[in-house]
Amino acid sequence: MSADAASSTTTPFTHPAKLDSCVPGFIGAYLFNASGKATSLPDTELAAAFAAGQGWIWLHLNLADRRCPRWLVQTVGIDPAVATDFSEPSPRQVVTAKNGVLLGFLADFRREFDTDPSEPAALSFVLGRNFVITGRNRAVQSAEQLRRLIARGAAYATPTDFLIALVSQFADKLDTTMHELLDEMEIIEDHILDERHRGERRRLMLLRRQAAMLHRHMRAMRRALLLADRTIPDFPEGFHSLTSRLHNLDQDFEMLEARARFFHDEIDAKLTAETNRQLYALSALTAAFLPPALVAGLFGMNFAWLPWQNTAYGFWIAVMLCIVSSLGVLIAVRLIGRN
Repeated sequence: MSADAASSTTTPFTHPAKLDSCVPGFIGAYLFNASGKATSLPDTELAAAFAAGQGWIWLHLNLADRRCPRWLVQTVGIDPAVATDFSEPSPRQVVTAKNGVLLGFLADFRREFDTDPSEPAALSFVLGRNFVITGRNRAVQSAEQLRRLIARGAAYATPTDFLIALVSQFADKLDTTMHELLDEMEIIEDHILDERHRGERRRLMLLRRQAAMLHRHMRAMRRALLLADRTIPDFPEGFHSLTSRLHNLDQDFEMLEARARFFHDEIDAKLTAETNRQLYALSALTAAFLPPALVAGLFGMNFAWLPWQNTAYGFWIAVMLCIVSSLGVLIAVRLIGRN
């Protein structure tokens, strides 16, 4: 790779599309030669590169610019229906063959300037014989990761190889995030075993929510790729390894969610047992104070012939009756608890 090309690949794909660009929604583009080495393409040379037909081109677009479909039809020669579908967000993940190209809508992860969150985002792509065009409405991590790999000298001989590498970035991030969730699960398990589970229920709830969200998007991607493999003739065989990896991740996520449910039930059981102990203590105290309340109520009635009302020791006799009755109830409760 030339020095100019190496220096031009250092700009991350996190800047907004240039409003004054001659390519609507332009974020970045690369021209790959026969050996798979990439050279950065400025927007002013993109139309000429498509017309020359030498090597193959990766173009990354911001689909928030509604002029993208017209430019793709006029410059790249994409079918108008494909260009329209490509620029419109899809409600589900799907890969289809349409008018000689492979059109897909798959999940990705959002990219921010200061961090890479695990929040999913949408990635659209069009795979042709000599180009890969990707688009998004919000910055995605896969495009930035591929840009970094290209800057380090990564080579992709064909558009199909590049697209497989691009989609595989989602699986890489899933794998990393799943291991982070497993580490969090281990910490929660240690706290549960040490009876330090005061705030672990909320942490576990957030973990289960994140795992379920990621698992949902991962299953949708795997289902879309398997359906495309069964229905599209000459579907790239390189996706088979990716679907196998997603299958393994599917099993790992199921195991993670099963452990999360088990620990959730364990925390609920411990909280229930603690609540029962507190209710038992409260019930014992309530039962212990009932007989003294009865005695006090009897001796507090303003009737004649109350025993010991005219004696010097009547008050202390009533107090002793209260104490003896409370002790009797406590002993009875203790015996019942042992049985």
